Amino acid sequence: MNKKSPIKLDKKDKFIMGQLEEDSRQSYSQIGRKARLSSETVEYRVEKLKRAGIIIRMFAEPNLSKLGLKTYRIYIKAENMTDTEEGKLISFFQSHPKAQWFAEFEGEWDYTLRLTLKDESEFKEEMEVLMEKFGRYIKAKSIVITLEQAFLPLEHFTGKQGKVHQISHKKEEKIEDLDEYDQQIMELLFDNSRMKTVDIASRLNLSPDTVQYRIKKLRKKGIIRFFGTYFNSQVLGFERYKVLLWLRHSTKKRESQLVRYCENHPNSTYINKVVAEWDLEVDFDAKNVHELHMIVKEIRNRFPDLVRDHSALAILKEHLPNPFRQASAIS
Repeated sequence: MNKKSPIKLDKKDKFIMGQLEEDSRQSYSQIGRKARLSSETVEYRVEKLKRAGIIIRMFAEPNLSKLGLKTYRIYIKAENMTDTEEGKLISFFQSHPKAQWFAEFEGEWDYTLRLTLKDESEFKEEMEVLMEKFGRYIKAKSIVITLEQAFLPLEHFTGKQGKVHQISHKKEEKIEDLDEYDQQIMELLFDNSRMKTVDIASRLNLSPDTVQYRIKKLRKKGIIRFFGTYFNSQVLGFERYKVLLWLRHSTKKRESQLVRYCENHPNSTYINKVVAEWDLEVDFDAKNVHELHMIVKEIRNRFPDLVRDHSALAILKEHLPNPFRQASAIS
């Protein structure tokens, strides 16, 4: 079976993608003025990108630390799991009320689940539930706590250097509370950051001015970090990989040089500084395993004193559950 040829983008498409990556809630007329296109043309091109499967979701990235939550990841290696049991595990992850992201891998690990929880006690409870349901199929597991992460501009898609969204998971001095309406607004914007204010207002039985005020307040308080966009790498001829890096003890300056190199690499998409068996996670888009091999080889050649070991995982599928859905349903 022949592999489908990747979709080709023109300069205007790439420019629009870059704008949506930086701020997916800006109006089509705003993008149009920058691109020298009419708002109707911009909207047509965005809809075309959606139909082609290039745009997966435009979303509001929440600052869960502001809500008193921590991010935990569980990496799982499975064994003796039938297709039926695997389906049950994936359904469990998809419907988990505290899941924000999970992925299926090919490599040393089979799955990772990202949970947003209040503390280690709550995490312990979640682990007990997971092991009770699926422990007989789990050969190995590894727990990862996120310290810092960065969403990187997709230069290999858009052809330009955009904004790096740096995120620190330090403990917030002031924890914010969301009322029922703010919870529902966050739920809607997480699924679709472009949802019109008037449509949100109609859904929540509020005035458009009230909704607009609440969104501005959520941004001002930092509860909404930014409005971004997920793109489908495979449709554009790339495979996505997660590279785990084990580092030797070194200076902060040297580690910063490694992080900066990865941030500036044209194929990198995401960096996660962690407390785990490994020290750093970097996601790359590469056209094949050989290209990924050359990327990692270059990193190891540039930082032989720092990079002790690595492991590469092919990301087969990503899932994006809404962490505000359960809270809104309870309210």
